[in-house]
Amino acid sequence: MTEMSHPEATAKGSSQASVSESREASATRDEAYSDERAVYEVGFHVVSTVAEGEVGAVADKIRAEIKKNDAEIITERAPQKITLAYTVERPVSGGVKEKHGSAYFGSIKFATEPEHIQALQGMLRGMKEVLRFIVVETMREEIIATPRRAVFSSDRLEGKTIEKRPGALEKSGQVSDEELDKSIEALVSEK
Repeated sequence: MTEMSHPEATAKGSSQASVSESREASATRDEAYSDERAVYEVGFHVVSTVAEGEVGAVADKIRAEIKKNDAEIITERAPQKITLAYTVERPVSGGVKEKHGSAYFGSIKFATEPEHIQALQGMLRGMKEVLRFIVVETMREEIIATPRRAVFSSDRLEGKTIEKRPGALEKSGQVSDEELDKSIEALVSEK
């Protein structure tokens, strides 16, 4: 492939070597980033029919499949029983459907090469203990929500009660029909 420099760069006196050097630096930088493995997180629901003591063994199977491809486990959340937002039906043999209103939810964040994700998904699809799962690409850092502060916070006002300023007192009471008619005529005549 022939390298060509930009016409403006040639006009400004830049050399062909500087273009080549910048391309080599870019290629080296790209190679360094491609050596880093992508970070994924798998979230899974273990069916509630699995005994509570056996849920850990299901999570261990999933972890073993992830580690089989030399993946790095970053964080892990042990499966905990939750109530599902809606009942999930799953077909079983003979046209019978299982209905699940609760499950054990767990997740594992790990770093691996993208080509290993297909094998993990295939294994999860084949596990009768797993009701549902999702695999997403994410970031290595844990995202922590920052606490929200009050919109109108102030250190100098802390501990003080803000009271309404006394304004002009409004007249209230009975209004005679004559005064009302005069006000209406004044408003109508202004237009």
